[in-house]
Amino acid sequence: MLHLIKLELKKGGLSSYLWGSVVAYAAIAGFMMLIYFVEGPNVQEPIFRSYTEMFETIDLFVRGTFIIYASVMISKLIISEFRDKTITLLFAYPVSRKKLIIAKLAIVFFWTFLNVILCNLVVGSLFVSINLGVGYIPGQLTTEMLMQHGVEILLQAIGAAGMSLLSLPFGLRKKSVATTIVSSILIVFIVCSNNMGFSLSSIIAIPLTLAAIGLSITYLSFRNIDRVDIG
Repeated sequence: MLHLIKLELKKGGLSSYLWGSVVAYAAIAGFMMLIYFVEGPNVQEPIFRSYTEMFETIDLFVRGTFIIYASVMISKLIISEFRDKTITLLFAYPVSRKKLIIAKLAIVFFWTFLNVILCNLVVGSLFVSINLGVGYIPGQLTTEMLMQHGVEILLQAIGAAGMSLLSLPFGLRKKSVATTIVSSILIVFIVCSNNMGFSLSSIIAIPLTLAAIGLSITYLSFRNIDRVDIG
């Protein structure tokens, strides 16, 4: 399985995924800076009243971004190959079709999982450093707060990685890249949108449940792939 994952990364171009993540990190940091400085102490009700609120906002943007990013990866690794029928050449190799699909999805799952954690760490550290100089957010950042946030990020990363696969069944049904990406945007809109300070994903059981559903539905969508005529 690891050999198949390495081959897929080599074929897809690991550098393109890395640059895509770097661009996403920069975009999230830039957008957060806009919020931080525009909605800062010059307004009566600042958007961030504590470090916890700032971390939660960063996490929402990070998970939303990488769930959509995952749908782009799924489109490139799977949907476009089914649409263009280039997958038939790949399936001609003496390797289980199911293992090939699992290898592709494993890349998406772990890429999403790792980037949610790393991006939260990078962007969160950046804004902690900025706030130490600007002093916009009151209060002290404690070790207990960081540990609690670390656990939440880990659980949310698992949830995001599982949810990132939910777009596959929608896209695979019509072999449509657009459907794959639009479905992921709808998932992000429903789960990660912030309504008066509340988000469905703040209830940790919801993203974890959706992750389990995502894994289950995704597996069911290709469980018979070894016996299906792709042509």
